[in-house]
Amino acid sequence: MPTLSPNAQLVSHVFDEVARGNGAPFWEACHDDLVWRTIGAGSWSGEFVGKQVIVEEIFRPLNKVLVERATIPTRVIDGGDVVVVQARGRNLTHDGRRYDNDYAFVIHFRDGKIARYEEYCDTELIARVLPDRGVARGLPRQP
Repeated sequence: MPTLSPNAQLVSHVFDEVARGNGAPFWEACHDDLVWRTIGAGSWSGEFVGKQVIVEEIFRPLNKVLVERATIPTRVIDGGDVVVVQARGRNLTHDGRRYDNDYAFVIHFRDGKIARYEEYCDTELIARVLPDRGVARGLPRQP
């Protein structure tokens, strides 16, 4: 079995740590100007730039919605400066609904750190199970 590149090793380590409840290695592995893109046209979709924006716009709202969160990698495809992770989510909302999405993450590196994180997933499942991202952030519903 071939040895993984340093970037693929870092991604594997980050996913292992996040599974243990330790998100710090993920943020340490990212550039401050990280770009996060989630496909689709729904409220959770879009392109977000910068660690703090990503925390405020994606992760804090998700933490308000989900009582259990896990993303389990099923395959790592090592492309050197681009690493692809196929994964399965195992998530539960506060109101008891399952949110078990399938993912492909395309992770781009620059100088040994994550510069761009692209999330491909079932956006119909997002729309069906998760509330509007604005509502999850505590904003009033749009008319």
